[in-house]
Amino acid sequence: LGGRMSQRMNSLGDKMKEVFQGSSQADKFVEEATSEKNGFSPDWGKNLQICDMVNAEGLTGQDVVRGVKKRLSSKSPAVQLLALVLLETCVKNCEKMFAEVASEKVLDEMVKLVDDPQTSSQNRDKILRMIESWGEATEELRYLPVFEETYKSLRSRGIRFPGRDEESLAPIFTPPQSAPIQSSSLARAQSDPKADPKEVFDVARNSSELLSTVLSSSPQKEALEDDLTTALVEQCRQSQLSVHRLLEGSPE
Repeated sequence: LGGRMSQRMNSLGDKMKEVFQGSSQADKFVEEATSEKNGFSPDWGKNLQICDMVNAEGLTGQDVVRGVKKRLSSKSPAVQLLALVLLETCVKNCEKMFAEVASEKVLDEMVKLVDDPQTSSQNRDKILRMIESWGEATEELRYLPVFEETYKSLRSRGIRFPGRDEESLAPIFTPPQSAPIQSSSLARAQSDPKADPKEVFDVARNSSELLSTVLSSSPQKEALEDDLTTALVEQCRQSQLSVHRLLEGSPE
């Protein structure tokens, strides 16, 4: 009996160790992506790396969301903004992230920042745009009513929303595009004359939307000199050619 108990305790200890190691690893990546050293400029390389790791199950969405929530409680406006951008990037690129945002009550933390008079106007507007975008995505997020409820609650309190920009209007889920390496979908769409038209248009849309997000979230000079931006511009050009070829080959 004693041997069995010891074995169970060891097994439980190993599982707890895995949980804490995974959490600390996620915290490390989140802290690097939202470091105050970055100023107010998102580190898109790290943001997309986190998305790729979540999609590949190298990190759990829950641990990443918990890490982001911690960073939202920072007193630094820069850290708060970078955490918001990382959160938005994750929910757009990781399919199950909205459920984690709901379960970890991240919206409560965001509402606290809206109500906090010390929150910068830039961060407050960013939060309100995100909440409005999520709250109006009734079809996609119907299974998670907390998003619509939070949005309606703020509106009922007379909170004025600044209006959404192009970044917030992007679809709820877009596959990860961690260029500079061309995605297999893009390569297939370019090389295969019989490629699925929907795939061609999806790749073109996703590339342009991610480029729009990068450009709207970073200072213009830094964004234009960034390797990721250059790669995304090239992807958009190639996607444009693919769309043109598709249209030229379609029957009138």
